[in-house]
Amino acid sequence: MRAASDHPLSAVPQDEDPVPPVANPETGEIRLLEDRCTTCVLNPAASAAPLRPGRRQQLIREARDCGGQIVCHSTMWPAVPEDFPAAMCRGFIDAYGLPQAAQEAIELGIGHIVEVPDPKRIGIGTHGKAQQ
Repeated sequence: MRAASDHPLSAVPQDEDPVPPVANPETGEIRLLEDRCTTCVLNPAASAAPLRPGRRQQLIREARDCGGQIVCHSTMWPAVPEDFPAAMCRGFIDAYGLPQAAQEAIELGIGHIVEVPDPKRIGIGTHGKAQQ
């Protein structure tokens, strides 16, 4: 039997800038953006969210080195309300695959992928209401 802290959906980073969770250990829901957002940081096009030089490669390297993923910036505050559920970046998952913890949770039958729409596409703003 696994200890609660070993649960693949309950991993919490131990840095000073905590990453919002993309999974709910109680329901097994592992959220993934259904399509790459138009400003995806992994998009080499001009529409990508601006990052300082070298930051995109650093994000990718750090996520891959620890077996993690990148959280979609469109599902994080201040783009959406702080209590809005975050989701994994579709661009990262399409390029590098699901993180080990998500794969393990799915294999153990305690997790499942739920594809969620881009909050911008469905009109969710920082106030949590549909934008007019």
